[in-house]
Amino acid sequence: MVKSPHLQSLSEADAQLNTADRLFKPILLLVAGTALSYFLCFIMPAGIAVIFAVYLSLATLGVIYVGVERFVRRHRGTALHVEHGAVTLYPDTTAIRFSSTVLIVMMAWGPASVAFYLVRPESITSIIIGFCFSYLAYTLFVTTKYRPSRIHRSPMITLAPNYLAIQPLLHDNPTRIGWDRNPQIEGFELFVANKESHQLMHVSTRDSEDALVFDMKGMPISYWQLARLINHFVAHPEDRATLGTPQGPQLVTDILTAG
Repeated sequence: MVKSPHLQSLSEADAQLNTADRLFKPILLLVAGTALSYFLCFIMPAGIAVIFAVYLSLATLGVIYVGVERFVRRHRGTALHVEHGAVTLYPDTTAIRFSSTVLIVMMAWGPASVAFYLVRPESITSIIIGFCFSYLAYTLFVTTKYRPSRIHRSPMITLAPNYLAIQPLLHDNPTRIGWDRNPQIEGFELFVANKESHQLMHVSTRDSEDALVFDMKGMPISYWQLARLINHFVAHPEDRATLGTPQGPQLVTDILTAG
């Protein structure tokens, strides 16, 4: 199969996937917003100002947690499991769940502003602003493609003795590709749609002219690591049987850490 000219390389896809260092700017913006919100407590209705300040403070801590968790995952390595005679890797959905939590909490701004008004009656403006934010959060939540309730609880990558399986976050069932079909990563389509980044991975096989395309959002390891694993088990069929044994995770780790 000939690689399409519009596809981008492994390194370009990994550059988009590895966003831990890019969280520094959002953290700075959130810290600045939090400081500003505390200042606004003196000039805005107390109800909405307090809610805004508390919300931004929690959001800042949440973004820091996501960044630290991602940093630890990248440097310590993804947990490998042996399930049903195969080595499995589960998707990284921390950022997705955090984003949904942020929107759910924002949806409570309206009721919270009413409760605050009942305790400390001031301007009705805080209630109006609170429900405007609640409506905005609800709209964003229901239009978000990746919600925790839509994401499967299965492995994203499965390395079995006979096949490679890939299950994108929103797919109900995995796509199995036999090792004898000689799967190979051809490249990636990288784009942003609805303010969400997407990495569509094209995988070619020996018996088909058309590539298989997978949305790899939530990828638990780097793409160069996945490519190394696929290439190894295609080239070394004698190692495939180990994937179905307790020694499978160690074999995968050795392949990933080899010089």
